[in-house]
Amino acid sequence: SLNLSDNNRYFQPIISRSIMPVLAVLLAALLGLCAGQKPCCTPDQWEGTIQELQGFLVDDKLGLVDGTVKVSYDYTKKKIALTENLNETGTGMIKLTVIQDYDKGFQYAIQDSQCRKTVLMGPMKRFCLPDNSTHLGSFTYGGMTSGGLECDSFMETFAGVNNTYSITDVTRDGCIPVSKVEVNLMREHSTITSELFTDVTTGIKDPSVFTPPVPPCSNSDKVKVEDATEPGSDFFKSVLRSFEQFV
Repeated sequence: SLNLSDNNRYFQPIISRSIMPVLAVLLAALLGLCAGQKPCCTPDQWEGTIQELQGFLVDDKLGLVDGTVKVSYDYTKKKIALTENLNETGTGMIKLTVIQDYDKGFQYAIQDSQCRKTVLMGPMKRFCLPDNSTHLGSFTYGGMTSGGLECDSFMETFAGVNNTYSITDVTRDGCIPVSKVEVNLMREHSTITSELFTDVTTGIKDPSVFTPPVPPCSNSDKVKVEDATEPGSDFFKSVLRSFEQFV
């Protein structure tokens, strides 16, 4: 008669010898994949447009913000230029341009015919996902076709900001920002913001975006900006905060 227990003992070492190399390869591949899913920094020079939609609750009043922010980011030359075109409930269209020149230590805020020059304090912050970001997973943006974009998703909690959480998606190759959802839960002022990064390209096409206006802005040297959270709407502030991390 056939003794199955004997067969099991016979086949077990064969199965073990055949599977172990496969498991070793899979484990090595998995470890290599996980090693590439750490928080990263965007390229040192890039430009793009952020499509934004934000809902907010302020003093029991609901509101909506929608529009775009054009971004020119140059960490190499320590400059940022942002142009905001947003429509806000109760306020209407907001048009604001901010130029930050950390090399010279000044910020220029331009709205309509008005311009204000303020002093920047401290070094420029590099656009990075914080080291304590949690990797949530990987996905293909645009579907399962060969043309899909491989991305990684990270969850962040912003230090110093009450009850603010976000999920940021970046490309696996190059750490290009793709999208972000941020939730800020405060008793007086709560917001939910969705950001979609579009037409992102590396490098700076036109360096004149960093040129201060002529004639010069009126000086406000007594006003010192310690970080990039002063000008513009709440969304505008969150854009500047999106990838901040001192390096």
